[in-house]
Amino acid sequence: MDGGAKELISRSRVARLGTVDGYNQPHVIPVVFVFDGAYFFIPLDSKRKTVRSRDLRRVKNIEKNAKVALLVDEYSESWKELWFIMIMGVAGILEKKDQLVPLKEIHRMLIAKYPQYESLGIGESCIKINPIKVISWKNAEASIEHL
Repeated sequence: MDGGAKELISRSRVARLGTVDGYNQPHVIPVVFVFDGAYFFIPLDSKRKTVRSRDLRRVKNIEKNAKVALLVDEYSESWKELWFIMIMGVAGILEKKDQLVPLKEIHRMLIAKYPQYESLGIGESCIKINPIKVISWKNAEASIEHL
């Protein structure tokens, strides 16, 4: 992934996470994320949920099939500015109890990008995506370089 793509990813506020369940049924949800230059991290935060983080469909799907897709994109009414970056990778769940996991650093990155987390709470775990393949597209007339 080149510097132009990394810049677009770091500026993006939201992405869509695609997982697949044990019956090959897709599940796509909007997520917030941070990228440390090598991995993508999606918090399993303290926002209001009807189930525990461990019981979220995205978590259960990742436990059964770690292959995921993360779509970062930009829509504009000026179609000259359209672009997307799809990250296909392998995901896992990082938990606070894992001593090798730098959750404090991930939390710092999330708070820097999303100040709402200072008062909301980030949670005890997050999704980590190891990118395997990156596919990008931009409108041929777009001014975005080096995707």
